[in-house]
Amino acid sequence: MGLKVLPPGSPPAIWMAFARQAAWREWVIAALLALNGLTIVAAVRVARKDPDVVLVAPDGKSSYVPRAVANDALLRFLAEQKQQPSDVTVVHFTREFLQLALAINSSTIEAAWGDALALMGSQLRERFSAAAAGQKLLETYRLAKVRTMLSVDSIELVDHTSSLLHVRAVVTRKKGSLLAENAPTDEDRLAVELVERVVPRTSARPDGLEVVEMRITPIAAASGAAPSSGTQP
Repeated sequence: MGLKVLPPGSPPAIWMAFARQAAWREWVIAALLALNGLTIVAAVRVARKDPDVVLVAPDGKSSYVPRAVANDALLRFLAEQKQQPSDVTVVHFTREFLQLALAINSSTIEAAWGDALALMGSQLRERFSAAAAGQKLLETYRLAKVRTMLSVDSIELVDHTSSLLHVRAVVTRKKGSLLAENAPTDEDRLAVELVERVVPRTSARPDGLEVVEMRITPIAAASGAAPSSGTQP
């Protein structure tokens, strides 16, 4: 802060030097604060700026398109695609759902079945919940002391629209006793048809998908092989 009145009896030159030094420090501090403010504003603007676009053709060739020259149709398409799950996401979600719904173990069925229902749409969840309650599924499997090992042989995206995906999977199940590790096992193969719906990504739906329809078909055993004796969930 500048000095307006010099103390009586003080050397004027010394006090004027102190005053100039104090004023210079104030200007430097003010300039630094202004510079920091401008840096923050610039960083916020850059963070809010939409990125440029890279288009990838079916043959893998990429084209760089600055957002400033992208037309409205392209920008609308990109906005819609932000919610579209990738093929990797579809495979991950499908594999997780199949493990929860079909790899049934007597010791973990309650938690796994609840997690499987949570990945379903509301109507399918109600249907499966009602069917499980009517057949006393949880009670039956708890008493059976059974363990299931599931291998996902294939997952195929058959067809899709902007909001629905038809996914086909083939799985192999091996069932044995939970009480005896080396007990004989029953084996069967299943074809599973799923309809998955694209939904907004949330903490409950991090993959942006839910199962809205499910159909399970046993695959006939090859000639000469033992017939499947597995029980459908």
